[in-house]
Amino acid sequence: MRITREQLYRIRKRHLGYRITLIYELVLLLMLPLAQLYSWILSLLLIGQALVFMVFVSRYSSLKRTRPVMYTLGSGAIVLEVIWHAALIWNPLLGRVLTLPHVVVWVMFLLVAVVRKVKSLIREPFVTMSVVLGAASGYLTVGIAGGVLLTAMWVLQPSAFVAEALPQLSAASVSSVAVAPALMAASFGLLTTVGTDVLSASNVTVQVIANVITIAGQLYVAILIALILSRVQRRLT
Repeated sequence: MRITREQLYRIRKRHLGYRITLIYELVLLLMLPLAQLYSWILSLLLIGQALVFMVFVSRYSSLKRTRPVMYTLGSGAIVLEVIWHAALIWNPLLGRVLTLPHVVVWVMFLLVAVVRKVKSLIREPFVTMSVVLGAASGYLTVGIAGGVLLTAMWVLQPSAFVAEALPQLSAASVSSVAVAPALMAASFGLLTTVGTDVLSASNVTVQVIANVITIAGQLYVAILIALILSRVQRRLT
């Protein structure tokens, strides 16, 4: 297969995007303790995550048909993140109303990002270290999506969580969703099957969400490995 100079340029930029995405998501994970002290940091990190996807990955993706969808959902997620977080501080009732559209847009955006990542990885002409790192970043994206789901569940139904297992917060802090970093960390625990003790065993809804996060993580790994192996097998035959 002959690769033009333009295609090679886009491949290099796309692979750079894979590396940047993984590094950024690892930084987001490591910044969760600091975000526990300043709840607005997590919102900034999520906004940065959306920008990384749009600027460094989607821009050079070979999947041109769904690129407008990615940009639209990403822009909507950023706008809703700012409005939702501000509403939870200044008008908690409005924040609760905005929780559902906020989480729907974010989950759809992250889901599209993961699906596009898998499709892009399968279409890569070479399996390089950057491609492997890109696959790892997609796995972490599933964990971030799970954190968004758990945070929305906390706003809508705090009783679904074990208060003793969460950080002790003031009433003002709870209203601004300062528990979000702890719930994001819990999501990664569910993703890696380590588990978490912050979820109430008697609440069916939150247990279903926990199972979805765990199953989604395992399915991502299984599907990606199967697709890559099938591509390699087709080239060998």
